[in-house]
Amino acid sequence: MAKANPIDVRLKRLAELSNEPDSEAARAELRRGLHETSNLVIAKAAEIIGERELTEFTDELKSLWPPLCSEPERDRGCTAKTAIVDALARLGCDDPDFCLAGMKYVQMDPGWPSSDSAVNVRGGCAALLARSWRIGVNDKLIAMTELLADSERVARVHAVNAIADVGHECVIPLLRVKAQCGDSKVEVTGACFSALLRLRPEESIPFVARYLRHSDEQLVCEAAAALGECGRPNAIQILIETWKRTEDGDLNESLLISLGLSRHALAVDFLISVLSSVTKASESALRALAPNRFYPDIRQRVQTAVEGTKNGRLRAFFNELFRDTSIS
Repeated sequence: MAKANPIDVRLKRLAELSNEPDSEAARAELRRGLHETSNLVIAKAAEIIGERELTEFTDELKSLWPPLCSEPERDRGCTAKTAIVDALARLGCDDPDFCLAGMKYVQMDPGWPSSDSAVNVRGGCAALLARSWRIGVNDKLIAMTELLADSERVARVHAVNAIADVGHECVIPLLRVKAQCGDSKVEVTGACFSALLRLRPEESIPFVARYLRHSDEQLVCEAAAALGECGRPNAIQILIETWKRTEDGDLNESLLISLGLSRHALAVDFLISVLSSVTKASESALRALAPNRFYPDIRQRVQTAVEGTKNGRLRAFFNELFRDTSIS
């Protein structure tokens, strides 16, 4: 019989430990896990510590950082470092110097092509810095704007979200400028749209709505998704009016999906009306309504609308999307 892999044994034990009551013995085992050689074991121990909010481990988690950074081969993929940052966030750690250092950390793991595996480390540290009470807003934003110029798309999205998390009104112009200047990846601009709509929805809706007329269809889709997610009635109405005057089939489908993201009554009513019209847009409307299948009242309204169409194709599509409420 093959001998069990010791790392698998430790991970299995830690998984079991996560379901056991907190105790001194359990904490001792977690402490041993933090000092294992395997980055996977370290990550699992850090994850449990964060979930249980064991603040006594805060300094110990931070002490693991220098050796993991100086010996990156010990932590390919930054699995342990990412878990440590996540755990420190759950523990309410407030250490600006740690965050600022982490936001600059880059790790190019071997491969072809080689890849920077530290993007979520930088992003996690930025999110942690946003919540800090021990550093001024200006110093936070100086660090975050550097991350906003990061070469990695995911890191730039993290930067946008961290800037929004600062929560100060001074971030609004910064996010607007970034949206207007654009980015090589539309997801970054989309993150700016979403952040603005979270922070100042009423004044940001007209700003984001401008991009529904942009020549870049991907950017239009990002603006539509952000407006749908914000869920404001005026944002929903703008999406509806845009759909009515748009002739591009793919873009129309994206607009309907964005309306479905809102779950607002106005959007649901409109999507059901499109579904009931039995046009080429009906299937897209049904797909947009699918996330609402767990709401019994909406699910029943959709089912009634599908039955009312007497359309076999729509009935079959409903059964596929709403599996737990299929029509017999």
